[in-house]
Amino acid sequence: MPESQLIYSVNDVELAILKSDPPQLSISAKGETRTGGWTNPELVEIIYVTPPADGIYEYEFVATPPDGPSTTALTPIEAETVRHSIPKELKGVRVKAETNSKEALL
Repeated sequence: MPESQLIYSVNDVELAILKSDPPQLSISAKGETRTGGWTNPELVEIIYVTPPADGIYEYEFVATPPDGPSTTALTPIEAETVRHSIPKELKGVRVKAETNSKEALL
């Protein structure tokens, strides 16, 4: 089975504070893959030794490419994750893809 890879591009990132105790951050992203047939889309947090100086936490938008024939058209894909704790210094999120990245600010 192929390893997860960065998707082709990210088009949109949205953040929402969930009403929980403590509050949690919902992160959702929409993007495109180069071909059809990609599976298991996910947002993978990039772990830092020290918090990012600009307060923008980064995630990689990855999915598993097809291991057989597939359509050769840009194909929409979505992923979401929940950050269970919101650091005080968090100002926003940057989601990275193969060809670009998009940010959403709190």
